[in-house]
Amino acid sequence: MKKELMKHQWDFILYENKGIKTLDVAFYKSYFDFSREFKLEGNELNYDFEQLKKLAEDIRNNYENYKNREIK
Repeated sequence: MKKELMKHQWDFILYENKGIKTLDVAFYKSYFDFSREFKLEGNELNYDFEQLKKLAEDIRNNYENYKNREIK
C-alpha cells in the first residue's frame, strides 16, 4: 500500500510503497495541471523537505534529465 510521507501543496508528494520511495511532482500548464511520479535514487532517498522542494523544481525545469525514472 502506498504511504504518504511528506507533502508540499501544489508542489510534490513523497510516497513509499514496498520500500521504494517516489516523488509525485506537480506540473503546470496554461489550462490544466497534472502530476508525474518519479523513483528516487541514491542520496535523494534521504532528502529533507527543503531538498525535496528543490528536486521537484529541478524535475519540472529539466524533465528530460529525469524521464527515465518516471513511473507510468
